[in-house]
Amino acid sequence: MKKFVMAAAGLAGISALAGCAQVQEPAPICSMAGISAQRQLVALPAATPFDPSPLLEMPLNSVSITDFNVINKLFVRTVSAQRTPTGTVKVISQIINCTDYPLNIEGRTQFYDQAQAPSEPVSAWKRLNLAARTSNTYSESSIGTKNVQYYMVEVRETR
Repeated sequence: MKKFVMAAAGLAGISALAGCAQVQEPAPICSMAGISAQRQLVALPAATPFDPSPLLEMPLNSVSITDFNVINKLFVRTVSAQRTPTGTVKVISQIINCTDYPLNIEGRTQFYDQAQAPSEPVSAWKRLNLAARTSNTYSESSIGTKNVQYYMVEVRETR
């Protein structure tokens, strides 16, 4: 009887393992085509000195990937900011590695006042390690309190 129970348990284990034979992609799955379609290209040079600048500014309150080595490898899932109890601003962003290999990146934040002028020195670069197809959270806090109204996060590959 024991041999029969062991054999039945062994067969049940084999059938349970049969589900493991399915190949599943690890999460997250990134669609870079959709991200690339949303990027704005730099306009043609201005015809006269009075025409608007051909350079597009990086939007405030966002994360800008400023390194061509990783621009098609990273996806910024979320970016948000909140006031802390002491009045400083804390920026938090979730960044996803869309590749099948590890990436080392770094980010820094510039905080701005109401007039969109820098309100304090840019932060130091912070390193993030991203294993293949995983995410990590970048965060930075301002030094100033009431004078901080906007922010911009830059991300690049670790140097």
